[in-house]
Parts: sequence; C-alpha cells; structure tokens
Amino acid sequence: MAAAKYDFAIEQGTSFRLSLVYKNAEGIPVDLTGWCARLVWRTSSSTTQTFSSNNNNHEVYRFEIDEPNGKLTLLFPTSTTNSFNFNTAKYDLELQSPDDLYDGGGKYSTRILYGIITIVKRFSQIPSNMDCSL
Repeated sequence: MAAAKYDFAIEQGTSFRLSLVYKNAEGIPVDLTGWCARLVWRTSSSTTQTFSSNNNNHEVYRFEIDEPNGKLTLLFPTSTTNSFNFNTAKYDLELQSPDDLYDGGGKYSTRILYGIITIVKRFSQIPSNMDCSL
C-alpha cells in the first residue's frame, strides 16, 4: 500500500500530539505487536532529525505504539517545540516489522506517511515554559 501524504503544523512553544491508526486496505487496524516506528525530517536549513519509538529518554519527545490497536502517537512537550527554530521540514514516517521480508532479506519496512511540517512561530519569544503552580 502506498504511503499517504499528510502535511501538518506544529505551534512553537505548545504541547504537540500527532496520533494516527495504521489500517489495512479493508480499514481494519493493523496489529503492530513487536513493530517499531520512526519519523525522520529534514528541515529547510538541511538539518535531519530522527524520532523513534525505541527512544527511552522522554524529556525531548515520546513516541508510543498501542500495538494491538495499530495506534501511533508522537508527543512533543512545550520545551521541545519552543526550541524548533526552522520554518518547514519534509518528513517520512516509517514502520518496521519484527518479521523478515524473506530469509536473509532483513526486516519488513514500510513508509506509511510523508509530507511537510510547518512551524507556526510564536509572537512572544518567551524562553521558559508556562508555570501555573505559583
């Protein structure tokens, strides 16, 4: 199945969540047990960043897979989006199966989504996160 094109925006300095359900041609969620995911982008200034579901340091981002329901969720906290200083990036979202494509052929990998990310810049360039606990 061909990858779908999806463009989206991230508002600088706000929490961000991208959620989707990966479905087969019949519209049934694919069981992603044992799979991994990664989102790779290349910014307009030629910087490449990779975000993987294998990441265990959740200070910068969290990439979750609800395996039996085929759901992927990428989360960026405000501290991360506040540091995004590019205007646009082209991205690919890929999945890799725990199974080999064929004996000796490596793991089955597929690109499921691609597109352009636009950063919506803040008017107030406040370097700190909002704190309502005061």
